[in-house]
Amino acid sequence: MSRRYFGALQSPTQKDIDYFESILNRKGSILTSPSDLEAYNHDWTNLYKGDASIVLKPKTKSELSQIVHYCNQNKIGIVPQGGNTGLVGGSIPTSSTQIIISTSNLNRIHDFDEWNGMVTCDAGCILSDLQSYVSERNHMVPLDIGAKGSCQIGGNVSTNAGGQYYYRFGSLKESILGIEVVLPNGSILDLMNWNRKDNTGYDLKQLFIGAEGTLGTSIGD
Repeated sequence: MSRRYFGALQSPTQKDIDYFESILNRKGSILTSPSDLEAYNHDWTNLYKGDASIVLKPKTKSELSQIVHYCNQNKIGIVPQGGNTGLVGGSIPTSSTQIIISTSNLNRIHDFDEWNGMVTCDAGCILSDLQSYVSERNHMVPLDIGAKGSCQIGGNVSTNAGGQYYYRFGSLKESILGIEVVLPNGSILDLMNWNRKDNTGYDLKQLFIGAEGTLGTSIGD
């Protein structure tokens, strides 16, 4: 991203923090102290270091939508961050004009269709937890990677993760029937679908799978 683009962004102020607090009024939902920010400003390899002064941890899609809309209106950069297990620094902010939005509190499993083997969950669900959940119901998640104990399904979808099951079940995108995302302007795009065969129109969800958060922030799949 060009320096010119970053020059248009504004570093968050106390006024912005006050607004975020009006939305996220739970303890631990807003992190600002250097000691709390340390883990979020470093990637797993410890090769990349960020400068974000705020980490926000929304728990609902409404909270996430309001935050993204506000940041868009006030020219505050956003870096979505899941389990932060990537190896290329993609989840680390590169400027103090960016804040981190962690999906770790978006971790609900909403529904499971045992007849069709379909699970609906939030983006912040840890992969191994999701694996255990469906395993107890005699199913499996067609994805298994080394970071499964801390990576999140939203990040897996966002990077179209591969893993050891790739050659048996195909790419992760082949197993996703629908997603729900928050667009950069804060609006929520509902692309959820329980129909295994849907040939109607464009398959818009594929634009977001593998886009690594550049087009929108995943909240459910």
